[in-house]
Amino acid sequence: AVLVLALLTLIPGLTLPKRTEVPPQRTSFTDFPVQLEQWKGRVGKLETIYLDALKLTDYALIDYTNASGEVVNFYSAYYESQRKGQSAHSPKSCLPGGGWVMEQFGQRAIEGVVIDGVPLVVNRVVIAQGESRQLVYYWFQQRGRLITNEYLVKWYVFWDGLTKNRSDGALVRLVAPLREGEDLDHADAL
Repeated sequence: AVLVLALLTLIPGLTLPKRTEVPPQRTSFTDFPVQLEQWKGRVGKLETIYLDALKLTDYALIDYTNASGEVVNFYSAYYESQRKGQSAHSPKSCLPGGGWVMEQFGQRAIEGVVIDGVPLVVNRVVIAQGESRQLVYYWFQQRGRLITNEYLVKWYVFWDGLTKNRSDGALVRLVAPLREGEDLDHADAL
C-alpha cells in the first residue's frame, strides 16, 4: 500500500513539465540612495565569508549618519530564489549566534508609514553584548507582503513557489546603537 501511494505521488511529479521560477525585474541595490533628507550614508561591504554563507543575490549595507553624529545602519539582503539552501536569515537566529542577547522582543507599527494601504509593522528587538546595546527593527518583504513571522515567510515561499513560480524576497533590517542611559524613544525616533 505504501509503495502504491509513493508511485501515485511520484509519477505525476515526474511527468509534469519542469517548473522555472520567474523572478521580477528589479533595480540593483547599487542605485539605493545614500542621501536621505539630513542623513548621509556610507556604503559598506560584507566579507566574502558572509557572502558565501548567505548565498544572497544582492544586498545593501549602509551606515547613515545625521548632523548630530547619530548612526543608523541599514541592511537589506535580496534573494532572487529562496530554494536550495538560499533564504533570508532571520536576525532572531543570527544575532544570538553572533553573541548578542535579546533583552526585549516585540512588534511595532511605524507611525505614518503605510505601504499599499497597510501600516508597516516591524519586529522590534533590543539586543545586548557586554556593555553594548542596540535597537533593531526588521521585517521580510516577500512578493508583495510585509511579514514579521519567520514561519509565515517559509509558508509563503512554499505557497508562492507552487502557485506563482516565485520565491524571491528580502530581509530589511535597521540598527541603532544605544548610548549609555539613552531613552529607547529617542532610538525609535531615529
